[in-house]
Amino acid sequence: MIDKLTKWANSGDEHAMYKLALILRDEGNLPQYEQWLKKSADAKHFDAMKEYAELLRDKSEFAAALEIYKELAETVKDTESMENIVDMCEQSQGVPKNDGDTLNFVLEVIDGMYNEIYLIDRGNILLRTINLDTRRHNECTMRYLEAVERRRIAARIRKIISTEEN
Repeated sequence: MIDKLTKWANSGDEHAMYKLALILRDEGNLPQYEQWLKKSADAKHFDAMKEYAELLRDKSEFAAALEIYKELAETVKDTESMENIVDMCEQSQGVPKNDGDTLNFVLEVIDGMYNEIYLIDRGNILLRTINLDTRRHNECTMRYLEAVERRRIAARIRKIISTEEN
């Protein structure tokens, strides 16, 4: 199995790169794990990008981790990455403490999105599925929860910015 994964990974398959990285991590081969994880992240594999950013953050390579989080926040609207950016700003990791430009970047990403949360009638699941353009109730609920999470992050950022201004 590992031979096939290696072959596929060497041919540029980002999913194989990520799976190979996970196997190498579990086997304790951390240098190879990090190498394949980086390759998969560079190939834009979502899970690999998140894991690689965490790895960089653990190694105090904050600027590189922040760039990955920004890319994930901007391209796939990943709320966990948005939250990590805010955390890094509060902890002065890779940016000055509570850096306005970085916090405003996250706010712009959130505010630039379709503001679906305000179109949702919280009590009516059928209306929510229509407003969120889906027929699956579970998709609707997840999209709703993601929208709520983005609003919570935006409120947190606005609180930080208003505290800094005072």
